[in-house]
Amino acid sequence: DKLYQEYNCRHITDDGSRDDCHLILAKACIRRIAHRCLDKYARLQSSKEVVEDALQFYTLPMELQEQLASKYGTPPPTTWYESLDQLKSLSTTEDAYDQGKLWRLILDHPMTSYVPVQCQSCGHVVPDQYPTQQTDAEVGLREIAPTGDELELRAGWFRGPRQAVVFELTCKGCNAVSKWYRSGHPQILLNPNKWGRLCGDQEDLRLTLAEYLNTPVRLAVPLDWDHVWSEYSSGSSTWQVQDDSARNFCCRLDEGIGSWTRVWAIHSNPEWCKDVTRDYLTIQQNGGRADNNVDYNRMKRYETIIKDARMDKSGNLTQAKTVNGYVLLRANLSHSSITEELQRAVRDFGTKKWWEL
Repeated sequence: DKLYQEYNCRHITDDGSRDDCHLILAKACIRRIAHRCLDKYARLQSSKEVVEDALQFYTLPMELQEQLASKYGTPPPTTWYESLDQLKSLSTTEDAYDQGKLWRLILDHPMTSYVPVQCQSCGHVVPDQYPTQQTDAEVGLREIAPTGDELELRAGWFRGPRQAVVFELTCKGCNAVSKWYRSGHPQILLNPNKWGRLCGDQEDLRLTLAEYLNTPVRLAVPLDWDHVWSEYSSGSSTWQVQDDSARNFCCRLDEGIGSWTRVWAIHSNPEWCKDVTRDYLTIQQNGGRADNNVDYNRMKRYETIIKDARMDKSGNLTQAKTVNGYVLLRANLSHSSITEELQRAVRDFGTKKWWEL
């Protein structure tokens, strides 16, 4: 990622004679992001048997069983598989379950919830900040070599970009030692014993469950911001976003940690791929995603923040400190042109590399 961004910065100038270069870089940007998402889809294609084994692998902690019984009814489920059966029952009318209702219940369920990286003994949370205010050593964290027993150990973002490593935490609260790592395997993602499940892990799990349940889901990817969420289709003509913070992603610009520049929807079906930036800068009564209480002046302010970030060739105004938005701006690509390039990139996946323009 760092080398790619540095390459873009070196090849972007304000010289109008290099329009062809800007267009080539923009297409490469689009194709690279699309192919990275499709690589994720490909890695997460677990068989039905693997997913079911993972759902039945853990006995849920008693405290969690009691919470689930209180919210969803008795008897309390003892595994995630039983939890899923419980949600299916709650979604069933006349011997058929409402797929949209089931998926909404799953998205709000502890099975797929965000879990911070923490001490697996006392629950003390490791600050996940970037730039970090404390070093790894100061929070009791260090990287250790994998043992070979890890399932689908992979790289990812935690307090900054990381290679595929195992983290060892010596708790500052109780001195207990915990281990944690990023993985796309459902057995790891479904660990209910204080195992960290960050936003990317959440979406990996949701994509896996969506495929298992045949629920249409696509990734929503904000450019120049380290985050991802999903949109689902429940048979209506529009894609839905269940999570409040994702639906109102424009409001996160008030956090003061930088801006995003665009939002893309990506799926292995080219027809489901689209530049959906406008949807996230439009309220629902006008056909967008954002809640109706985001007023006109506030939305205009968000649009200005995004515009300024797109024009910043240093990337310093973005949350991820990257320049994808600037690359696309210099190429002067419209929303529809970006959508066409996204769909072309998806059709090329598996037959051409992202850099084979």
